[in-house]
Amino acid sequence: MSQAIVPHGEVRQKRTLWGKIRRIIWDDIEDPEERAFVRRLDCGLMTIAMLGYFVKYLSQANVANAYASGMKESLGFTGNEYNTLLTMFTVGYVIGQFPGTLATVRISPSIWLPTCEVVWTALVMACAAAKNVHTLYGLRFIIGLLEASAYPGMLWVLGSWYGPAELGKRVVMFQATSSVGTMFSGYLQAAVHSGLNGVGGLTGWQYLFLMDGVICMPIAIAGYFLIPDIPTKPNPRARWYLRDQDIKMAISRMERYKRAPTKGFTIEIFKKTMTSWVPWTFFIPYTCFVVGLGSYAYMNLWLKATPQWKNNITAINVIPTGGYGLSIVMSLIYAWTSDALNTRWPICFIGGFPPLVGNIILAVWPSANSAKFAGFFLNFTATPIGAIMLAWVNEIMAASGEARAITIGFLNTAAYTVNAWAPNLIFPASQAPHYKAGYKVTAAFFAIWIISIPIIIVLLRSLPVPTWIDESVHSGKEDDNIEKHPDLESSLNRSMVVAGVDGKATEPQ
Repeated sequence: MSQAIVPHGEVRQKRTLWGKIRRIIWDDIEDPEERAFVRRLDCGLMTIAMLGYFVKYLSQANVANAYASGMKESLGFTGNEYNTLLTMFTVGYVIGQFPGTLATVRISPSIWLPTCEVVWTALVMACAAAKNVHTLYGLRFIIGLLEASAYPGMLWVLGSWYGPAELGKRVVMFQATSSVGTMFSGYLQAAVHSGLNGVGGLTGWQYLFLMDGVICMPIAIAGYFLIPDIPTKPNPRARWYLRDQDIKMAISRMERYKRAPTKGFTIEIFKKTMTSWVPWTFFIPYTCFVVGLGSYAYMNLWLKATPQWKNNITAINVIPTGGYGLSIVMSLIYAWTSDALNTRWPICFIGGFPPLVGNIILAVWPSANSAKFAGFFLNFTATPIGAIMLAWVNEIMAASGEARAITIGFLNTAAYTVNAWAPNLIFPASQAPHYKAGYKVTAAFFAIWIISIPIIIVLLRSLPVPTWIDESVHSGKEDDNIEKHPDLESSLNRSMVVAGVDGKATEPQ
């Protein structure tokens, strides 16, 4: 490798072509000690993050698969009771989002997140014993309440350990495991329906809930020993894979990236966070994403209502998994591109167009099944763009660990508050599979998402983002605590990595 002079008089070797490719695909960290630390972090933190999100979606997807595989008939679902069942989960999810995210920070991620997961796993298994729809309502509400912390809580943990050049691809891969969980649920339901249906007097959909518990419980327990908490307050049970020098390295890296540790929630931090423009501006596109994302979830209902597949339970469960596979592929593409560009907004912007087209196709509802397949599969590509937006928010609010948690918790709470009732109006079960307004509305939501991205860029370049600077170092004037970000997403800085909310950057690591 040839050498190049970089700021501060340091001599830095230029990366080879393979080094640049390797950095895009995963990482190309030059310091061997730092590289070893990140690999160790991947083996522990990323493993449990992905497994935990996998089982979260395994337990979510089983309801749709069980409903399409005999639960509807067994429990006597009528009218819009299926929508109500989904809503009960979402209501619990909404109620648990904000307090659950704050509890993750206040108590300890390695205590709170696994404990919630252990309890919700037990309740998922209890769904197999439900004798009526109303029992499922109560169970799904509590499950939603407990699952609410999993996504924002783990996203906050990831943002506490990984730098800007590493976070994008890992957050998206974390998100992509939701598709893996949903795919696996489809395969699992197809397998248990053909192999266990009727065994011991239980139906295939009941075995699905029981098998979910068998898979999820060991992963939930492993979280107590694999989630490392945060660098300044590491989990002692995770010290078997994170050594003292790793903790020191993590603290040094977070200082380098201007990513502040937690100092404790205060009214002032909450007020300063929620009176800034950031959470309220991101609320609009993120809510559109959350509600619009559900448009692909009705594919199995369309398959069940189509003569070609209506009596083929295996096909109804397996065919949609192709869309989840596509979602995983797009997640990798978007993650690599986002980290290669060292910026988030182009992927958020471009990623909104495929689901926009997909929803327009389904809004037209063409007669050809091939066109409907194209519409549904294009909708699956939307999954990773929400994770990239939250990675973007993580970086913008990096100056306070509490502010990151508050903002992420608020965005998820607000979005799922809308999502708790919106599907009942735009996708009523009584109209399945051809909804009068459904796909027209979700097409409009993705159009709003696309329009919102350049607006956010303008605001980032013109409005201040709050920071939380040590008053013992600064004068305490309000102007000392706020800086503007004219170059935060500037194309002139594409060769740099955004380090924090102050708009400064560091060389790619």
